[in-house]
Amino acid sequence: MATVLRTHSAFARLLVGKNGRILNNSLDLGAKLLPESQLALSSKHYSSYGKSPFVRKIKEQYNYEIEKNPPEWEYVKRLLPFTTIPKIIPKDSYPSGWVPPKEEALNHPYFLSRTKNAELPIYLKITYRGMRKISIIRKIEGDIWLLNDEIKQYLKQKNKRYVETRVHEVARLIETKGDYVNDLREWALSKGF
Repeated sequence: MATVLRTHSAFARLLVGKNGRILNNSLDLGAKLLPESQLALSSKHYSSYGKSPFVRKIKEQYNYEIEKNPPEWEYVKRLLPFTTIPKIIPKDSYPSGWVPPKEEALNHPYFLSRTKNAELPIYLKITYRGMRKISIIRKIEGDIWLLNDEIKQYLKQKNKRYVETRVHEVARLIETKGDYVNDLREWALSKGF
């Protein structure tokens, strides 16, 4: 047979042997594999450090210079994230609809501290392929049980049904069964957090 396909090449090498010449894996291009090129195709696994060959000196492929303050660094600096979040500039309203925390929030027996990006720590956790939705309020300080009672009362009045919650004192969070993220954010903004 004049052609050797890829699936039959290993079998053909077995019949010919290591030192023989066989056809390439392509469709009869007439190219022959030499024994030296066959050795390059197979890899060797050495069982110990002592039997492995010495590594020859690796030559440097690239010549480069190190410059302390290149002029291009200004363009790179713009892309790096901030090391600290800049302070909020107070305005009457913001174009994104974001609302800063108010001073009246400090008068409550509980407190919701904002995240490092000055956002409310209220999240939605979706599990079981979208079947279970849990709203989570994090970073709670102070009387967490009073906060839980107020949240339950607010959600019950707004949605006209009973809402289940779970309080985790050590992690300082409250989980609410259902998707109530928008209602909880509305409540937190009305309290001044």
